[in-house]
Amino acid sequence: MKVVLFPTPVMDYEQGELRPIGYDASRECPPYGIYLLATILSHNGHEVVVADLIAEGTSSIAKYSNQLKDCKLVGISATTLSWPTAIEVILQVRESVPQIPIVIGGVHPTMFAEYIVRSFPVDYVIRGEAEGILQMLCEAIERKSTLENIPSLVWRSPDGRIISNPKAGRLTSDELSRSTATDYSILPRGIYKGLSIESSRGCRFNCSFCSATYRRKWVPLKPDRFVQNLERTTNYIYHTKLRIFYIIDDNFSSDPHRCIEIASKLRDRGLRPRLTYDSRVNELLYDGFLDNMSEFTHQMLVGAECGYDEGLAKIGKGTTTKKIESAARALSEHGLASQADFSFIIGLPWESKTEILKTLMFAANLLADYGVRILIQWYVQMPTSRIWVEDRRKQVVHEAMYDRYGFFRNLYLFRTANHLLPSDIWEISRAIEASKVLSRLRYPKKQMIEHSLPLQIYENFPENRLESITIN
Repeated sequence: MKVVLFPTPVMDYEQGELRPIGYDASRECPPYGIYLLATILSHNGHEVVVADLIAEGTSSIAKYSNQLKDCKLVGISATTLSWPTAIEVILQVRESVPQIPIVIGGVHPTMFAEYIVRSFPVDYVIRGEAEGILQMLCEAIERKSTLENIPSLVWRSPDGRIISNPKAGRLTSDELSRSTATDYSILPRGIYKGLSIESSRGCRFNCSFCSATYRRKWVPLKPDRFVQNLERTTNYIYHTKLRIFYIIDDNFSSDPHRCIEIASKLRDRGLRPRLTYDSRVNELLYDGFLDNMSEFTHQMLVGAECGYDEGLAKIGKGTTTKKIESAARALSEHGLASQADFSFIIGLPWESKTEILKTLMFAANLLADYGVRILIQWYVQMPTSRIWVEDRRKQVVHEAMYDRYGFFRNLYLFRTANHLLPSDIWEISRAIEASKVLSRLRYPKKQMIEHSLPLQIYENFPENRLESITIN
C-alpha cells in the first residue's frame, strides 16, 4: 500500500509573502516523527513517500501531485505552530485527490482531534504515539475492515458521526527501546543542519506555561538502545550541513545518571557525536553529569524561565535562582558557557514590570559573571498548558484561534496573558536592546542576548504614536 506523508513547516506572511519562520526557516533538523513512521511502514512492506515540505520551505504540494494519484492514504503531521500550514495542505490534498483518505497526527491534532474531524475535511486523527496505530490503520484500509478496534483513532463514520475510540496506553520504556532506528537514507542532502534523534519522551514536570504533550511522565529508551540507534544513523549525519545530532527530548537530562551511562557507552563504541539537547538546571548540578557530557555537548538549552524565586514557584519549575546561578557557574568552570543558552520567559500573567525587571537583571548577571548566552521570549498562550486550560474553561481562548497564519502575532491572544501597558513593553524592550549593545563590547563576534519586541505591540502600538493610541 502506498502512503504519502507530509510534515508541515511553521510559516507566516512577511512582506506579503508566505515563508518559513523560526527553526523551520533555518532547517535545524528533520521532522523526527515523520521519518520514524516512514521507516516503520517501509519495514512492514508499505511504499512510503516523505513529502518533506519543511526541507523545501513551502506549503505547496504541487510537486507531489503524481505521487498522490495512486496512493491509498495521506498522512499529515502538525504542531500548533504549523497547524495553519497543515490546514492549507489538507485543502490542497482534498482538491487534488478527493477520494483519498487523510489521517492527521502530531501534537496539535492530538489535543483537538474531535474539533479537527468536525471542522476540516479529514477522515482520521491519531491521538498520541502513532507508531503502531498508523500501521493498524493501513492494514484496516487495505483489508477494508472495521476501525472500531484501532485505539487512539478519532474518525468520521460513513453516516457522518464522529467516533472517538478509546486511547491507547503510553508506550513503555521497553516498548520504546524496541522501536527501530530511523532510516534517513531518503533525507534530502545538504538541507538540514543536523539529524534528529530521540532518547526519551515526556517530562516529569508540569510547568504552568508548557504545552508539551506528555507531562508528569517521562519514558526513556534504555541507554544501550539509544546509543545503538545513534550509531546506526551516524552514516546519515554526512547528509547534513553541520553534522550535529539534535536530541529532541523535552528534557534529555531527566535522569542524569542515565546520561552518564550514555556517555560511557558512546566512548566504549568509539563514537564522538556532537549533541544538542535541552536540560534543567538541577540535573546539570548532578555529580559527574558535566564531567561526562562535556566532550559530546555541542549546544544545550537550559530552561531557566524566571529570575526570581516566586515566579519559579508559580511556574512549578522545581528549582531556585540559586541553583540556576550554580548551574551557570558549573558550565563556566567546565568550559561550556559558550555552548549554553539560558532561556527566560517574560510577560507571564502575574508579572508586572517589577517582576520582569528582576528576571532581566538576573539574566544580565548570568551573562556578565559566567558568559552564558541569554534568550528572552515574551509569553504567548499555547494550547493545553495549565494557564491555557484555565483560560479555555473561562472561554477566554479557544482552539479555533490557532487555525490562521500569524496567530502568534494576534494582539488579543497576546493580551489574554500579558497585562502590561504597551509603553511598559517598549520600555522593557529598550532596556534589553541596551544590554545587547553592552554585551557586544565584550563579545563582538557573537550575539549573546536574543530578544525581539512582540510584533503584536510593534504593529498595533508604534512607539512614535503611543501617546495618541487609546488602550481598551
